[in-house]
Amino acid sequence: MFFTRFSQFYCCDRKKYTLFLLWWLLVCPAISLHGHAGAEEQTSDTLNLDFEIPEVEKKPYEFKAELEISETVKGLDEDSLLFHQKYPNGADDGTLYQTDLNLKVEGSYRVNIVKLYARLKGNLYYNKDEGWENDRRTEEAYVSLQPGPSIALDVGKKVLKWGKGYAWNPVAFFSRPKDIEDPDATLEGYYVATGDLIKSMGGQLKTIALTPVILPVSKHVNDEWSTEREIVWGSKIYFFTFDTDLDVMFLLGEEVYDRYGFDFSKNLSPNFEVHGEAAVVLDYVKYIADQAGNLIEEKDDVLNFLLGMRYLTKSDTTFIFEYYRNGQGYTKDEMTDYFTLIEDGYQEYISSGSMAKLATSRKYGSQFYNKQTVMRDYFYLKVTQKEPFDILYFTPSMACIYNINDKSASITPQITYTPITNLELDLKATFLLGKDYTEYGEKLNDYKIYASVKYYF
Repeated sequence: MFFTRFSQFYCCDRKKYTLFLLWWLLVCPAISLHGHAGAEEQTSDTLNLDFEIPEVEKKPYEFKAELEISETVKGLDEDSLLFHQKYPNGADDGTLYQTDLNLKVEGSYRVNIVKLYARLKGNLYYNKDEGWENDRRTEEAYVSLQPGPSIALDVGKKVLKWGKGYAWNPVAFFSRPKDIEDPDATLEGYYVATGDLIKSMGGQLKTIALTPVILPVSKHVNDEWSTEREIVWGSKIYFFTFDTDLDVMFLLGEEVYDRYGFDFSKNLSPNFEVHGEAAVVLDYVKYIADQAGNLIEEKDDVLNFLLGMRYLTKSDTTFIFEYYRNGQGYTKDEMTDYFTLIEDGYQEYISSGSMAKLATSRKYGSQFYNKQTVMRDYFYLKVTQKEPFDILYFTPSMACIYNINDKSASITPQITYTPITNLELDLKATFLLGKDYTEYGEKLNDYKIYASVKYYF
């Protein structure tokens, strides 16, 4: 009954509701709370400082949760090819709205050398096309055995955070790809057996650590990896030497692409860090669609790599800059052939009503093309300013993704404000820029506005 009434209210007044939420998030950062606390002056002879501080007993459990309500507004680009691909008859409304209610729960419990950890996420959302829908998943849930500070064994669903990059991680062999629009978002893990064996020593090589990984694949476990039952395995070796973090890693399997990689991170000064990653993927098969809709297979060893830096100024401005080379991506000519296939399919549908080519382009798009950073070369830049103009707990930022191959881009300004403890307000807008037959110029929407309220407890 509650969702029915809310749905009726939302469908009738969704524009008023959205504008109110956006207005509220814009006004809140302008309100600065300043207070002064006074205290009477006390001399040392009035205080008795001769007492023992009792030890705080560490609890065996930890728990925290995050509740978020958000509104997303997308302005459709009715002239783009991906719009024609999805809506050949046009859309009823040029603006799409979606309301999300997210709950994330995270907790751990330790008994001697055994630690249990879990992170659960539930999402309830509403949009015009689907109505009310929900999504529940376990992002992580594993058992950790820690008999000593230098050894650990983990079994269960876990996120393995390999790589030093911020926006991309080409050496994150056992992880899902990051959302380029929100690189800090938590990811869903895979079911693995892994561990850490750490050895400290003197000399220039101060630390070495081994992280083996076993990932089983079957019909019901990690089935995204393969259709066959098999074991995928790999390892990472970490070194700390000459004040530099280094990792060497590999992944091997029968039905997956074998790959090898390394990464590094080094602080050139307290405020200036450089990092990089490189990975070779052996016998990678790329599927390329020509203008007629034929699918071509191209097999080769490919190189993916990233170079980046992070710099913090004296005024608390953080710059993150990265270059990403996606050896598995498409060239400008290959993307032009795909866009031509969509255009020809749309014109064929308009003239004859045939959906053959358009359906083919949809299939290839969902499998290969309609993804993030699908081409070869990208720049990423994010600039974050902490508390400008002495506005406490207020952080504006600007992120830009630039496709070097076709000269299209996305720009995302964002503001984050924390007026009280455990309450966070976010507002960001993404604008897509590009000419015809470019990645960002042919996206389904040409702007997106996202507003959210998060409460941590």
